Amino acid sequence: MAIGSVVIRLSDLVDAQEAVCYAALVKKHKGMTARNQPFIRCMFRDRRVQYESMLWHDHRFFEAAAGWTEGQAYRLEVRGKHDLRYGMQIEILGIRPATDDDEADGYDFFDLVESSRYEPKTLMQAIRNRIDRFITQPHLRELVLRILDEHEKLFTKIQAAQAMHHSYTAGLLEHVWSMSRVAESLIQHYSSYYSDLNPPLDKGVVMAAVILHDIGKLRELQYNPVEARYTKEGRLIGHILIGRDMVRDVARTIDGFPEETLLLLEHAILAHHGRHEYGAPVLPQTAEALLVNFIDELDAKMNIVARQRMQSNTLDEFTDKVYGLDNRRIYKGIPDEPGSVDAGPPPA
Repeated sequence: MAIGSVVIRLSDLVDAQEAVCYAALVKKHKGMTARNQPFIRCMFRDRRVQYESMLWHDHRFFEAAAGWTEGQAYRLEVRGKHDLRYGMQIEILGIRPATDDDEADGYDFFDLVESSRYEPKTLMQAIRNRIDRFITQPHLRELVLRILDEHEKLFTKIQAAQAMHHSYTAGLLEHVWSMSRVAESLIQHYSSYYSDLNPPLDKGVVMAAVILHDIGKLRELQYNPVEARYTKEGRLIGHILIGRDMVRDVARTIDGFPEETLLLLEHAILAHHGRHEYGAPVLPQTAEALLVNFIDELDAKMNIVARQRMQSNTLDEFTDKVYGLDNRRIYKGIPDEPGSVDAGPPPA
């Protein structure tokens, strides 16, 4: 059967199969072998998987690859090649940019990029509901709402990172929503558990820091539906300090903003990475900052583990090495019967 007559999703490709797939070019990296021969490593993806294609110096598309554009969708003629060490890879047999005319053939650009499975408006409303319940200090409440209102359009679509965790469209929003959901439970537990603390655990500062801890990523990253790109400001300063400055600038425009509240919020934002080696300018030194750090780390690592398990294409019972988890390989477990998996909680 001719390759051109078989159109499937990239994620459905199997070993040795030849087919036509639509995919987005995520990365294109030029390098040299140990024998001083040039090569190009290309990463193509659809919404579910990301596969590598190696173009050695004698590949017939090696010269043409110089004109391929990251972020562009392509119509690929490919052969699947499963490697026991590296998992599924693809051999490019033919390639051209995808066009609107390909839609009749099943092409849909937004089926090629990963995005949150939840509706952004629903996630944002859940976050605003928690602001109503937990941030009762009027100055702090005004600060958080003003920042969200000003940046809502970008906040609801940008990734949380270029790679690592929640690195997909609306990933930052989903990360903050998930953290706020965890924070709600922990705030209630620890404020009750240690009810004799004086001053008590500041619920408003914890929730505000959860919502604003990564707000600097709106300027650290430039949104691209395939993969976020770092801005010059992002590379030279970083989202932690950018976010602290954004919060401080708005707080200065709110008359009578309590200095202690602002200090606690700034500290929680600056310390949310938890360790100097992870980029934190300071270590958590308040109960509120410590709680935000642990919630952030927990949510990021669980997202990494879940995505690795769902997207892994190794043939054995462990995933590939996971960079974000110290190169550990994650056990996949024994799958349940089809149809028995719960779709998960609604975004409350």
